Amino acid sequence: MKALELDLGKGLEGLPLELSWEGPLLKGILRQANPVLGEVALPFQSRLEGSRLTPIPLPPPALAVGGEVLPRGEGLLLRLEVDLLLPEARTWGERAFFRLLKAIFLHTLERALSQKTPLGL
Repeated sequence: MKALELDLGKGLEGLPLELSWEGPLLKGILRQANPVLGEVALPFQSRLEGSRLTPIPLPPPALAVGGEVLPRGEGLLLRLEVDLLLPEARTWGERAFFRLLKAIFLHTLERALSQKTPLGL
C-alpha cells in the first residue's frame, strides 16, 4: 500500500489518471505504459463517506483506493492509500512474482504522481 497526495485544484494535466465523481462514488482509471504488456488500465472505485474514501472491491487486476478528501482553496486535496489488486497466486513462484510486480508498480506510481511524469516501467 502506498500513501499519496493529489491536489485537484491544480488539475490532473500530465498525470496518467482519469477521475470522475458520480454522486458519492469516485471512479477512476490509472493507465500505465508497459513495454511488455502494452498499455495497462487499472480501474478503481471508492465511496465517499463524510471525508473518508472507502475502496469498493473490483476484480483484479485493479486498484484499491481509500483515504480522505479535504477541501483546499478552489479544489480538493485527496490523501490516498493505493494498493494493487492482483489475482490470487497459487504457487510460491507466482507469489514471489506478484510481490515484485507490486513493489515496482507502487514505486513507479509514487514517482509518476509526484513528478507528473508518464507512468511506465
